Amino acid sequence: MSETSGEENAAYPPPLLPRRPGRPQERRWPSPTPMPLVPAEDAGKVLKQILDRLDAIEKRLEKIENILTKRHPIT
Repeated sequence: MSETSGEENAAYPPPLLPRRPGRPQERRWPSPTPMPLVPAEDAGKVLKQILDRLDAIEKRLEKIENILTKRHPIT
């Protein structure tokens, strides 16, 4: 039986080499910085400002779209 197991082992490739040790800790990505603590009132004000700006941008884009459709109607 030892002869057949030797023949079977010859048919298969040798096992993979052990993995290299991991990289040193210095080369890893830095940990993410935590979000600053912002009071809920300030966060609400900031979100309101963002929404106002987005509304203004949307209005400008609609104006541009209207101008472009007048020049080149979509067919």
